[in-house]
Amino acid sequence: MILLPERITIALQLLSATLADSVDWAVSGSLALALYGLPVIPKDIDLQTDRAGAEQIARLLAPYQVYAPGLHLGVRLMRSYLGQYRMQDVVVEVMGDLEYQSVNGSWHNAPDFKLQRRVREYLGIEVPVVSLEYLYEFYLQLQRPARVALIQARLEEENRDKGSSE
Repeated sequence: MILLPERITIALQLLSATLADSVDWAVSGSLALALYGLPVIPKDIDLQTDRAGAEQIARLLAPYQVYAPGLHLGVRLMRSYLGQYRMQDVVVEVMGDLEYQSVNGSWHNAPDFKLQRRVREYLGIEVPVVSLEYLYEFYLQLQRPARVALIQARLEEENRDKGSSE
């Protein structure tokens, strides 16, 4: 198990307690990779939801809001209904209705994160996290080859382990 920075752990505890079962959400990005035990150190927390979830989270996290959710063209090749918060000096980005841009410039909805959600436990916190397969596609779309290779190696390792245990 990878030990997360203390400020990330405290922010994650606060998020889990605040959001609980009141909204559909899942951790994505580098924190999700770390929760799967991959060797990355997250600097922020990325959450995925839909537009209604982003609005609900905005109400629940109002004291921490940096900017309210709205359509945002984030990093190249991706856009979402994005809100930003600061908890425990950690930036928390909430992405609703995530979309990817294809090579021809058209926009496509990301796969439904709710169908790709898993629960990972970290220091007694049950955290909804998007699957490794979802993260693989996410980083593939963002053209991040180092992350893609890292996830691919883990998925291959898991497949080998499944094959040897059957």
